[in-house]
Amino acid sequence: MAERSDGLAGAGLGLRRALLGPLLSAENPQADFLEVAPENWIGVGGRLGRQFRELAARQPMVLHGLSLDIGGPDALDTNLVKAVRALMQDIGASLYTEHLTYCAADGHLYDLLPIPFTEEAVTHVVERVQRVQDIIGEPIALENASYYAQPH
Repeated sequence: MAERSDGLAGAGLGLRRALLGPLLSAENPQADFLEVAPENWIGVGGRLGRQFRELAARQPMVLHGLSLDIGGPDALDTNLVKAVRALMQDIGASLYTEHLTYCAADGHLYDLLPIPFTEEAVTHVVERVQRVQDIIGEPIALENASYYAQPH
């Protein structure tokens, strides 16, 4: 794998709260970076917040969001995007990725649903990606959704 300009390369590990202690006590981490769902760490303080930030100081982290709703019809949640930017700055994360899905409709659906394969959907997503990147101040990456039936 080619190394990115920010030094990220190799294999990552999805960070779960139960891994904080073992990762903090490990002398030589086996993962090259940690993948973090920002929704799980925005606003977390106390012992868990301190451990999370200590780990972030030791090991590179990338953010992989779960609920941006980049392809959805609801208004873009700019408060979430601003909170993601603040977390990125706080822990020194240089990469934010999301799912190319919709996951809200007047409330969070708790599922990552595929978007239609239309030019209208592309135009909609492009505008939203540009807005997110303007707020974040960095390019973002999108992960395709798995699906079993195409929405019409």
